[in-house]
Amino acid sequence: MVVVSSRTMKSILELQPAKDSYSNILSLLVKTFEDNHRNFELVYAICGLFANVSLSSKGKMMLSKLGAGPTLHKVMKNAKDADLAQTAINALSNLTSKNRRLKNMMVEDSIISTVVSILKSSTQSTTLAACFGLLKNLCEASESTAQLAGDSDVILIAMNTIQVYCEIPDLVASTFSFLRTVVTIENNQLHYLELAKKVLSAMKDNPNDVRVQSDGCHLLAELPKSRALKSLFQSESTEMILVAAAKEFPDLCKNAIDGIFFRNRFLVNA
Repeated sequence: MVVVSSRTMKSILELQPAKDSYSNILSLLVKTFEDNHRNFELVYAICGLFANVSLSSKGKMMLSKLGAGPTLHKVMKNAKDADLAQTAINALSNLTSKNRRLKNMMVEDSIISTVVSILKSSTQSTTLAACFGLLKNLCEASESTAQLAGDSDVILIAMNTIQVYCEIPDLVASTFSFLRTVVTIENNQLHYLELAKKVLSAMKDNPNDVRVQSDGCHLLAELPKSRALKSLFQSESTEMILVAAAKEFPDLCKNAIDGIFFRNRFLVNA
């Protein structure tokens, strides 16, 4: 059994080893990870290391080739500690970013059902935000993946999250960002009017948060047309929220809001 402390893990990150040494170190860590899955401190430390290493394209490529993805998924499924689960989710989210092949592999390995299970059982806002971030990455791989997510309970969970955690902007923004990947999928069982009301309410509660305002505006702009939405967007209360966003963050919000209002036959004043 190989015992590695979290301090050693941090030291490895600070090193600039030669290419072959770097690859050998990661290979050893993946093997250690797989062989010591019951060692909480070790697994937690390696998950944190993988989350950092996979931020670089070189580290992402090496970890992917070494099979770190399925191992991280296994940790997610079996973790009884919320912090460990979140760290594994963050690592896998970084690892799958801009890696379509690994995204598809993880979807085939039923990663979406694992994430949905965590979403149903967790009340920790940072874990929920990590889950929605990972789902966004996965849904960007293909329309069929977005459809799979859209058909699951995750849509209702996301809508409930916006309402329950409306005062936690990072989580709200992560949820908005995920929902943008599924709102245009046909037959996704999404209740657009209910969603729009929740989005507007969260925007009203977080007027100074750039991610909430920007992602909220773009999410609303991507909703399909409907008479019910037209009525909502023409209401005075909605206009006040959207106009305020356009004035506060014009570079990020104004075009999306102009699009919303144009579809309903009026524009935001310049």
